[in-house]
Amino acid sequence: MAEVIWTHKAAEQLEQVRAFIAADSRAQARRVVRLIVQQTRQLRAHPRTGRMIPEVMQDQYRELLAFSYRIFYKVEGADEVRVLAVVHGRRSFDPHWLEQ
Repeated sequence: MAEVIWTHKAAEQLEQVRAFIAADSRAQARRVVRLIVQQTRQLRAHPRTGRMIPEVMQDQYRELLAFSYRIFYKVEGADEVRVLAVVHGRRSFDPHWLEQ
């Protein structure tokens, strides 16, 4: 089982997503955040579940999709996954999101 570690930046982005959606609907904000967190939990057993990030195409950098959000993460060996960023899918890709 791999350990899933959220970077500070990714955790802040998730909070920003929650706050933005909650301005219109607290219930929807809870649903979105819950799904994003559930998606990352599955990485403990299956770190390579997500697809390679198309803009990068390096095996260790992957993404999951939840509603309209992209969850970027890095597989670090067999025992660690780092969640690097949570961003809206309409945003243009920024390679800085992959920095830890």
